[in-house]
Amino acid sequence: MKLRWLRIRGFKSVRELTLDIDDFLCFVGQNNHGKSNVFYALELFFSPYQSAIRKLNREMFYKGPAESANEIIIECRFEQLSDVEIEKLRDWVIDGTLTISKRYWIDEDNKPHITYYALIRVPKEEWLRKNYGNYNNREIVSKLPIAKFLPKTGRISREAYNNAIEEFLQKYSNEIEWIEELEEIPRQVIDRLLPEFYLVPAVRDITEETKTTGHSLLSRVLSVIIKRIAEQNPAFHRLQKTVQEIKTVIEGKTPDEKLEEIRELEEKLTQELKHWNVGLSIHVEAPDIEKLFQLGTTIVLDDGIPTSVSEKGHGLQRALLFALLRVWAAELKRMQAEGASDIRERSHIFAFEEPELFLHPQVARLTYESLKEISQTDQIFICTHSPHFINIEDYRHIVIIKKPDLETGTKAHRVQNELFEGDSDKKRRFNMIQFFNPDRNELFFARKVVLVEGPTEKAVLPLLGRRIGCFDHSVSIIDCGGKFNLTLYITVLNAFRIPYLVIHDEDPIDPELQPGGSRYNPDKLKQAVRTYQENERIKEVVDPEIGEIIVVEGEFEDLLGVSRSQAEKLGKPLAAVEKYSNEDVKIPEDLKKIVIKVYE
Repeated sequence: MKLRWLRIRGFKSVRELTLDIDDFLCFVGQNNHGKSNVFYALELFFSPYQSAIRKLNREMFYKGPAESANEIIIECRFEQLSDVEIEKLRDWVIDGTLTISKRYWIDEDNKPHITYYALIRVPKEEWLRKNYGNYNNREIVSKLPIAKFLPKTGRISREAYNNAIEEFLQKYSNEIEWIEELEEIPRQVIDRLLPEFYLVPAVRDITEETKTTGHSLLSRVLSVIIKRIAEQNPAFHRLQKTVQEIKTVIEGKTPDEKLEEIRELEEKLTQELKHWNVGLSIHVEAPDIEKLFQLGTTIVLDDGIPTSVSEKGHGLQRALLFALLRVWAAELKRMQAEGASDIRERSHIFAFEEPELFLHPQVARLTYESLKEISQTDQIFICTHSPHFINIEDYRHIVIIKKPDLETGTKAHRVQNELFEGDSDKKRRFNMIQFFNPDRNELFFARKVVLVEGPTEKAVLPLLGRRIGCFDHSVSIIDCGGKFNLTLYITVLNAFRIPYLVIHDEDPIDPELQPGGSRYNPDKLKQAVRTYQENERIKEVVDPEIGEIIVVEGEFEDLLGVSRSQAEKLGKPLAAVEKYSNEDVKIPEDLKKIVIKVYE
């Protein structure tokens, strides 16, 4: 079972949000826009009833300037159900899809409530439904098309009416109009079959994850491995039998055969409770061998000094966390391949808040790739502030979280379609220029993106912004690696609705390259024409609702006034930075206007 669609209404900063779900998603956005709230809503939804009741409080409800929510609705659609899941949930499965909605509210007495619903397909006509209220009123049902399938005389029972419905549906199935609606359902079956949701918060005590009991990652890993050992290793069977024999020795086959020491303890305790008029007996249960194995297991890390993981650095602790997850996923995959289908009774969803914490950039990139690989088995969601933990090439996995204002609340935006469909050259070029480039990945975190042709603009614009006093860290300047790559980035920004400014050279055609000119060259002329015509193509691609263009007459280096000799000696970016690092060098007015436009 895989989660494929989510709707949240009335939860914390979320007034209403819908999102299509994939096996691997990266949530990005500015601070305090509600990324974590999406994860917390999922955690609430997947929590069993009693656990969710304990969590529910009034602080979870959306509070807006115009209105506040008095209920929370979280709705999830699941696909890829196993045969076992379809069989157990067949009353609520529509075309292989299960849709579950949970309603949360708190009454006037401050008592929390949760109601479970499932989307079902029912006949539009109420009399064709098994909960029809007038089923036993012969005067009413005798006028319905279903009448000929009912008993001719006597009282009409619920069973008889339902049997008549079945017969009618079989005979006239092609003529019946069906509708879909939510129906209240019992919670017990649902809670046992929905995926297990596992949230790793940004701040997490590693000792919680290395416990050998409960739902920690180490406990899960041990459970899978021990289960495999128990099934394949005869020694485990003998050990389990020995444990059972010890229980028999203690308890005896009859009460009279129970160990004398135990019987004496029972008698003493009974005597102490004689005024309560109760009997007392002590029963010993043979512990499961898996639990015995887990209770005696600890992890010691040896980096020259063997100590508990809790005494190691945060980076190593975080690395162990992901190592446990990778091993756990690999073991499950292996057991599935070996046909141990009972191991995966439930699917799993892992959500990580800021997985980049305490990780070196290279390790962060490795972890990103590892999590992508794990998503082939289990769904993985990450919420990150690091350009090392996303890849613009994987744009279909990226979810932009924004909160335009308090009234609108948190919204999610995701691009699922192929942006360069049918243009393999564009796609190849885009993938090539993006490969492992965190600077360019930064555009997904920006308030505004400025696209420039090369490193000179990227180097000098922040310097000039600081000198003028308008610099803003939330504006990201992206070196696109050439004029012909600008439209690739514009396409991505349009799709994600990220505001942007494009700065590019006009690149007018040099008359001397034309026929009759002193430097006439057909090949160079062709390239110059192509470069100039790119201006029009950029203009066509820019979405005026979110993007603007500044065309620099001639070349940007000309506007900077960097001499050709200095540019050749130091390189254009360094020459520009060296020149304008001198506070005495005046910034040209045209250049100043561009810088102000960049950071406005």
